[in-house]
Amino acid sequence: MTESLLLGVDIGTQGSKGVIVDPEGRVLAQHFCEHPVLHPKPGWAEHDPEQTWWGDFVKITQALLAQQGIEPQAIAAMCVSGLFPNMAPTDADGQPLRNSILYSDNRAVEEIDYVNQLYGTQLTSEEITPKLLWFLRHEPDLFAKTRMFFNAHSYVVYRLTGQYTIDYIAACLVGAIYATSRAGWREDVCQELGFPLEILPTPCPPAQVVGEVTKSAAEQTGLARGTPVLAGSGDVYFSLLGAGVVGPGDVTIYYGTAGLTTVCYASLESLARKPYPVDDGYCFFYPAYMLTSGELVRWFRDQFGVCETGVAKWLDRSAYQLLDEEASQIQPGCEGLILLPYFLGQRSPVFDPLAKGVFFGLSMSHGRAHLYRAILESYGYGIRHGLEEASYVFSGQDIELKRLIATGGGARSPLWRQIVSDIVGMGQEYIARADAPLAAAYLAGYGVGIFPDFETLRQKWLEVTSVTQPRMDIHLQYQHFYEIYKDLHQALGGQFTALDRALRGISA
Repeated sequence: MTESLLLGVDIGTQGSKGVIVDPEGRVLAQHFCEHPVLHPKPGWAEHDPEQTWWGDFVKITQALLAQQGIEPQAIAAMCVSGLFPNMAPTDADGQPLRNSILYSDNRAVEEIDYVNQLYGTQLTSEEITPKLLWFLRHEPDLFAKTRMFFNAHSYVVYRLTGQYTIDYIAACLVGAIYATSRAGWREDVCQELGFPLEILPTPCPPAQVVGEVTKSAAEQTGLARGTPVLAGSGDVYFSLLGAGVVGPGDVTIYYGTAGLTTVCYASLESLARKPYPVDDGYCFFYPAYMLTSGELVRWFRDQFGVCETGVAKWLDRSAYQLLDEEASQIQPGCEGLILLPYFLGQRSPVFDPLAKGVFFGLSMSHGRAHLYRAILESYGYGIRHGLEEASYVFSGQDIELKRLIATGGGARSPLWRQIVSDIVGMGQEYIARADAPLAAAYLAGYGVGIFPDFETLRQKWLEVTSVTQPRMDIHLQYQHFYEIYKDLHQALGGQFTALDRALRGISA
């Protein structure tokens, strides 16, 4: 076997997946492992970097190499994608000092307000700067020991190579301490906030080879010592790339742990090699960002789908398929049941970290299937709300929305795709092979010169599996329920704040 195989791994919020492919795009081996999200307090979300990020990677690489008896020396290069932005602090030896604070965590509300007022920024719970500031204020002893902080993919890269880096795309979501326009750190802001400059990683392009697999990493993973490792990037970039999005105008609807609708403003190939081509702005626009979409589906499965889980094992099927079949028997609109899916707060189109989940309209005629379908419908309502709120942004940009592409594990559900298309009133292309680890494998090949550009990925590796067209009569039926959905959050905004105060009063 020639030294031309490519390894791509994605460290996700609820699970990790890896693939080994050849230059023709044939998947020779793949492996998935599930892991939990830790919620030690309401609104908090954490991972154990050692057990979850590095532990998953080790298990995946060992499993991949064993599946087809692949020789480690056959791997020409590897690349890692991962959930982001997160804040995982470590000491000088790379040992985690605490669990990573994830992108979906809402604990740093006061720090967000402080930084935004001080610097005129518009940070949300997404960025890392407020998380670092929270860490400094609330856990100063651990902060004093911090010498590095990581996202999921950069932590795996460090464990593989010993190189402490951050890619340009992930760096942009660190927040106020990073200057996008010059691809460097704002030393004055770091000093004002109390962040030592020596803890900051080196920014670099996602497609840059930053190191090679060390002897220690080779012994743990089974990979060959000296295998090239790229810097990689966050899962947003690879979700777009894995869906065949290579230029402006395409929109992905990500049916993942978090539901993310993304409009790309720039060439992904350019972003693989260069810093952002904008001044302190973003190359990705998120009209709708819902922290719990796929996570809500899994929550329902675990809390209320015990029967389906047991039957699914007996039938050798997925519990989600059985739940879909039950929900498909419920009429659109769930007989008046509407969900506000803000179990971890709301990000976009309205930012409200204090928002909570609400089932509205419950009656004695509703059953479990109604609740499950309401979860699926809430994602469609959120996407439609985001696209409508963002219409003024699109009108001011020289960008025409060309197509919607469904990606992520939840996109495998024909029912969910149909519900979303019916609510939004637009068709969706579904590419069954669209996958972050597949895209990471391709970028690995691109980084070491196997592929000269991104055209091979789009034209040869990816093919549209199916297209879901909206049923316009159903779209009209959803209109009334959608209007109620929009009004509910505005009506309950003050109560979310009051509930937060009550909770803090009880805990105090």
